[in-house]
Amino acid sequence: MKRRMWTKTEDRILRRDYAEVPSEWIAAVLGRTVRSVYTRARLKGLKKPETYHSEAGKKGARHPRSIATRFGKGHVPANKGKRMPEDVYAKVAPTMFRKGNVPRNHRTVGSERVNADGYVEVKVAEPNKWRMKHRVVWEEANGPIPEGYNIQFRNRNRQDVRIENLYLISRAEQLREENSMEARYPEPLRKAIRARGTLKRQITLHNRKRRQ
Repeated sequence: MKRRMWTKTEDRILRRDYAEVPSEWIAAVLGRTVRSVYTRARLKGLKKPETYHSEAGKKGARHPRSIATRFGKGHVPANKGKRMPEDVYAKVAPTMFRKGNVPRNHRTVGSERVNADGYVEVKVAEPNKWRMKHRVVWEEANGPIPEGYNIQFRNRNRQDVRIENLYLISRAEQLREENSMEARYPEPLRKAIRARGTLKRQITLHNRKRRQ
C-alpha cells in the first residue's frame, strides 16, 4: 500500500489545533487515522497540555508518553562550559577526529535524503548545505520562485519531484484550501478555533505595545 505523505496544509492544521482539538476530530477532518495524527504530532514535537489530559471523557487524547521524558526547550546540559578531566581526555584522545578528517558518513554534493516531513532534500554545497529538491527542480526549469508563492505536488506525494508533478501556488490559495478543510469541523468547534485565533492576536498586540 502506497504511503500517503503529509501536506503543508495538513501540518499547519495539526500545529494549530493539536493542543486543544480532540485528535479524533483532527483525524476525521484530514481523512487520517488517530494513530497517524499521534505519530505526526510526535515527529513535530507537539503535545496536549496537562489540563487537556486531566479532563474526563478524552479517550485516546493522551499524547504518547515518550515525549514527556524529553529534555525541555532551553535545557542546559550539566557539563556545559566545563573542561574535560585530563584523565578522561587521555583515554579518548586516540579516537578523536584529526583536523581535516572526513567522516565516513560524509555526503557529497548531489546526495539526497528524506527529512522528517517526508520531503526529498538534495545537498547543494559544502560543508552541509541542503535544499528541498522539488524547489531546486522547479527553479531549474522555471527560474526563481516568486516571493509569496510555494511549490506543491499534484498527486500529494512529496517524494515525487518530477517537474510535471509540481505546480506554483500562492499562499493565499493555500489558505483557501486550508479553510475548505476546516469547514469539515462542526460549527461550535470552528467558532472556538476562530476565537482562539483572535485571542492570540490580541495577546501578540498587547506584548508588542509593552515592549515599545
